[in-house]
Amino acid sequence: MCGLVGIVKTSGLVVDNKLEVNMNLAANYLEPRGPDGSGFFKDNFSYFIHKRLSIIDISNASSQPIKKANFVLCFNGEIYNYREIREELVSLGYKFNSDGDGEVLLTGWIEWGENILQRLDGMFAFSIWDKKNKSLYLCRDRFGKKPLVYSLKNNSIAFSSDLRSLSKVIDCGKIKQQAIKSLFRFRFIHEPLTIFEDAYKLQAGEIGIFNSTGFKKRKWYRLENNIKPIIKNKEKIESSIRSLFHNSIDKRLVSDVPMGVFLSGGIDSGIILSALAEKEKKLPCFTIGFDDASKYYEERPNAEKIAKYYGMPHSIINLSQKNILNHIPNILSSLDEPFADSSVIPTYMVSLEVGKHIKAAFSGDGGDEVFGGYRKYLGQRWQSIGNFIPNKLRNKISNCLSDNKDSMFGEYSRRLKRFLSSLSDSNLEMHINLIDQLESNEHQALFGKKDNTISNTLSKINNQYIDKINANLAMDIGFSLPGDMLVKVDRMSMANSIEVRSPFLDKNLVEYSFSIPGNLKVGYLGGKKILKDAFARDLPSWYLKLPKKGFEVPLSQWLKGDLRYLVEESTSSNILELMGIRDNSIIDNWKNDFYNGDKDNAWKLWTLVTFSNWAKSIGYC
Repeated sequence: MCGLVGIVKTSGLVVDNKLEVNMNLAANYLEPRGPDGSGFFKDNFSYFIHKRLSIIDISNASSQPIKKANFVLCFNGEIYNYREIREELVSLGYKFNSDGDGEVLLTGWIEWGENILQRLDGMFAFSIWDKKNKSLYLCRDRFGKKPLVYSLKNNSIAFSSDLRSLSKVIDCGKIKQQAIKSLFRFRFIHEPLTIFEDAYKLQAGEIGIFNSTGFKKRKWYRLENNIKPIIKNKEKIESSIRSLFHNSIDKRLVSDVPMGVFLSGGIDSGIILSALAEKEKKLPCFTIGFDDASKYYEERPNAEKIAKYYGMPHSIINLSQKNILNHIPNILSSLDEPFADSSVIPTYMVSLEVGKHIKAAFSGDGGDEVFGGYRKYLGQRWQSIGNFIPNKLRNKISNCLSDNKDSMFGEYSRRLKRFLSSLSDSNLEMHINLIDQLESNEHQALFGKKDNTISNTLSKINNQYIDKINANLAMDIGFSLPGDMLVKVDRMSMANSIEVRSPFLDKNLVEYSFSIPGNLKVGYLGGKKILKDAFARDLPSWYLKLPKKGFEVPLSQWLKGDLRYLVEESTSSNILELMGIRDNSIIDNWKNDFYNGDKDNAWKLWTLVTFSNWAKSIGYC
């Protein structure tokens, strides 16, 4: 993994002292992403800086930016099939100066141009500067594993792996109110928005081209265009899943540095262990646990048991509340922009500890979106049955239910409450209700009328699928995955200079999964049916029966205790005004209900905390 920042002006770039200072400030923000090396390139039209985290070919031969013919590459990511592409290029007469994937990527671009993108199997975000034609190409991988943000101003374009870095090179404008609304509704700022009015995320599967005529971008990859016909033979499906997954693991084992595994008590990381064990790979595994947390959050015993089952070296990282709280400032400062998924906390902590031992790790990210693991998919499975319940009765039952998830009873009560309040005759509307964290009346009071941007975006995906379950999975892969889950992992792992590899997001496996009927993935009693069946002979029966748990922390407990001061700081009138909140009494109600134990509003208050901290860090208040 790496970090990159650059600026291009096709009419001529003046590299004066101010720009030099700003570019170096920008590069400083990228240091955790690339602590192993630094390089730069500049000419009369461009200036690029690259920060390197060495994983494949750790020699200086693979240092960046890479220059070849008339092209300059700054690359962040890994190309898992680079050896196969290299062999093809060698047969065409090309020679190489390194053993890394970056030079293969650039050479492939020289030979095939943009068509190289379809050949790439990996995770990446990169820039290629065509010096001869004065054209800049920005590209991002299929599912949005690696970030790339950009801003256009005064006939120039600046880009970076990090929004804070970008803002040092170019004025990114004021706070974008649409981004604030997204933050409150989904706990993240969805693509292509950023917190700034004049900065944008290059979306997953997009290519952007900047030259003297301006900037144009388009999708080079669409999942719906790469889906095979539906398969109904269950035995064949299970065999194919196992084969594709094992191939995915093989690709991701290529590394010149030590690797390990982020091990939870969940099915996804257990499947990773089973595949590694079959290949006789003994990688160190790491599990995080919280002292004094409720049993609902406890994963250490099951993780330790499954690691022992496969004979894997296993380390348990025991974290006290005091230890975690001491790192909260570092965690918040690593967010880049406001981001309210509280699972960043354990992700940061496990990355921090793992980084003391290894530089690259396997993770189960993407398994839920690809094979239907989230509970909301189970709720959508019950949609038609739930709609038989009259609205008045739904509301009456919902009002009687608790949403305190510090106990198993409270968690089940919260799930039922969420299900009843999200029901709709429309598959699209129910999906939006399930990912939307704000009730309509709250949104109206806070920000005014909702816009239809999200509905329109998700509708385009939903309409591509006849199978409702696959439609729901595709909407999450296209929206929540690049906006939330992958952002969380990228920011927290990169803050600790750790590369994370996700075998469930292998392009061949993902595309194949959409040839599987949705009812084989999500049943009426649980998700990931076909995945569990495919690996049933590899995993112990007790492990397959474990209930799903989120990667969470006891946030409610902390916000009522040692972190209460953050809530008070983030609900001051100047912060709320900066966010454009119309009715402060809504916030007061959230706090009162939360402190009195009437409602678990922890995530809503945490949203305010993340925004407040970000605003203070850049001098807004």
